Amino acid sequence: MQLKLLLTNTDGTQDVTALISSVTLSGDYRQCCRTLEAEVLVSPYDKALPSVYFPLGGTVQLSADGALLFYGHVVSKSKATDAPTMTVTCFDRGFYLKQNYGTYNFKSQTPEAITRRVCRDFGIACGALAATGQVISRKFSGVALYSIIDTAYTLASEQTGKRYLTRFAGPALTVIEKVAAPSRGVIEPGTGLMTAAYSESIEHMVNRVSIYDSDDKFLRSLSDDDAVKLYGLMRSVIRQGKDEDAAGKAKKMLEDGGVERRVTVNTLGDPSYITGDAVQLLEPFTGQIGLFWIDTDKHIWRKGIYTNELTLNFRNMMWEGEAGTDK
Repeated sequence: MQLKLLLTNTDGTQDVTALISSVTLSGDYRQCCRTLEAEVLVSPYDKALPSVYFPLGGTVQLSADGALLFYGHVVSKSKATDAPTMTVTCFDRGFYLKQNYGTYNFKSQTPEAITRRVCRDFGIACGALAATGQVISRKFSGVALYSIIDTAYTLASEQTGKRYLTRFAGPALTVIEKVAAPSRGVIEPGTGLMTAAYSESIEHMVNRVSIYDSDDKFLRSLSDDDAVKLYGLMRSVIRQGKDEDAAGKAKKMLEDGGVERRVTVNTLGDPSYITGDAVQLLEPFTGQIGLFWIDTDKHIWRKGIYTNELTLNFRNMMWEGEAGTDK
């Protein structure tokens, strides 16, 4: 696999791949931007080593075999006199969703319309956005842009039962529906799987959700009775606003509050393993066989070797926004 790292600074765009000793590209469904960290060769003594300026805000593009994997900007850099490399950290354009805040009062707008309005106001390009078929009304006062978008899609998710994920394709924001359609073949020993570690936990379990109205009057409860019998009662409470049905939110809380089962795998490198996508795993020693969703991904290129570290989840998770108010 041919890796290429391009840097755009005041001198124009140049290929700096030869100066990179290692690259790590990572993502997490709980984060609004992907991160690229590069170790760049530097030396105050070797005059034959080219000196390249990595300005804060400079544009960095990473591609593999011609396919763009990352488009973002330098946010920090550090170097020391006794180190042969400089560490350069870059975020994709989700960084601007995090760093900018907005105030809006949306009435009967779809999440995709809200997303396009917010991005247009702040000069952020939009690509394909998942259509939800839902309209929401919400007021946001001084809220980070990513939280506005996440909240809009979370409210739609409570009605559709679907899960959504924001990600950038090049410089453009996209929102995808997380579907159970593996993008690759089976991850298994002999075809790329190197190691696997399995864990399960009930630390964050919710197996009953009680719904109250705005006057704290009990309305009803939804419960996973089998989980209550097995693990004991673990109840959460939500309040239902006027002209609102909180049953969808309660069902989602029960789904997300089940037994946490995760697998961390190390594999031979594959750029298609991206947070939010589904994969099939066959690991007979730990007994982990079936469909999983990628919660976190890490792509590591070092000394000519390309590997992945993936955190896989039995459940299809969505990072939920709870910003703003319906009043």
